Amino acid sequence: MKRLFLALDIPDAIKEALLAFQPKPGVGLRPLSREGLHLTLCFIGAVDIERVHQAVRSVQAREFSLQIKGLGRLHPARGGVLWAGVEPSEELTRLQKRLSTALQQAGFQTEVREFRPHITLARCKPGVSKGKIERFLAQGERLELGPIRVREFGLFSSDTRPEGAVYRLERSYPLRDSDESEPA
Repeated sequence: MKRLFLALDIPDAIKEALLAFQPKPGVGLRPLSREGLHLTLCFIGAVDIERVHQAVRSVQAREFSLQIKGLGRLHPARGGVLWAGVEPSEELTRLQKRLSTALQQAGFQTEVREFRPHITLARCKPGVSKGKIERFLAQGERLELGPIRVREFGLFSSDTRPEGAVYRLERSYPLRDSDESEPA
């Protein structure tokens, strides 16, 4: 079975802009490929794709816009990830909660930690040069992209390989146009 997750894909022009902020590859530091840039909504794991589709296909939410702003680091004690920030929004949070609830109701285990929207730019192993991390973070005040119109979410699979994960869009689910009625 494939490892699955729900995510928002990022427009190509935004991916290109984000690549300029990625740190250079080095010992213990691996930037994600252009194709790997996305905003994860819910990680699901190695489960049957059809079960996930049945669980999320009826989730409804309105189209909305995102802003990408700033850079940061998660989980520094174990190396962690370097990321581009996504400004929190009510619409994004609502979509993520609806998807998480739909998965839970279908019997899937979901993450219990707080949703922190971000786009992973690179993965780090412990021991990466402090200077390299500081240079990456210092350019954060220059990063501001958007608004990005979100019109759909996707069900993605990942295939882990020695050179990094390869992501594939398995299914996409349109969001409602903003002038259509939406359930509460």
